[in-house]
Amino acid sequence: MARTRNEEAFNARRAEILRVAEQLFIEQGFHQTGMAAICEAAGMSPGALYRYFPSKADIIRAVVAEERAVAAALFDALERARDFPAQLVRALDEAIVEVSDTSYARLALEIAAEGARDKEVGALLLEAENEAHARLQAIIERAKRDGQIDSGADPSACAAMILMLIEGAAGAFGSQLASRRPAARKAALARLVAGILGRP
Repeated sequence: MARTRNEEAFNARRAEILRVAEQLFIEQGFHQTGMAAICEAAGMSPGALYRYFPSKADIIRAVVAEERAVAAALFDALERARDFPAQLVRALDEAIVEVSDTSYARLALEIAAEGARDKEVGALLLEAENEAHARLQAIIERAKRDGQIDSGADPSACAAMILMLIEGAAGAFGSQLASRRPAARKAALARLVAGILGRP
C-alpha cells in the first residue's frame, strides 16, 4: 500500500527550504547559488530537494507566489476599507518599511535581475505585476464611484504610481523614507496619496 504524503509536514519543510534558498540568494546572488549549495545549507540530498523544488526556477516561482499572496491580502484590506485613502496610507507605510528592509530589497533585486535573464521568470514577474495593477485599479475605480477620491482621477495611472512607489522602496531612497519617524513618514505619505488620488 502506497504511503500518503503528509501535506502539512511537506508544506512546512518546503517553506523551510525556501527560506534557506532565499538567504543564499541574498548572500551569494541567485545566479551564483547552485542547487548543491541549497542542498548543503538545507541538510538534504539532491534527490530529496528535487521532490520539493525541481529547479531554481521553481524556487523563484514559489517566492513570487508568496508575494502575490501578500499583495492579495493587502488588496483585500483595501477593498474592505470604509476610508480608502486612509487605509491606503497605512498599507503603503507597512509595505515601504517591509520592502526597504535590506534582505528583502536584495532578494527583490536578485529576482528582478533573473527575470531580465530568463524569459520564463520574466513572464512570471510580468504576470504578477499585471495582476497587482488590475486589482488595485479596480479598487480605485470603486473608490472613485463611491466618491472617496477625485471624480477626475485616472484609476489606471493612479494604480501604476502607487505600485511604482512600492517597488521603488527596494532602493536607497526607500530605506531613507523607512528610517524616518513613523508619524512624519505617514504624514508625507498622506500628502502624496492626496496628490495622486485627489480629494472628493
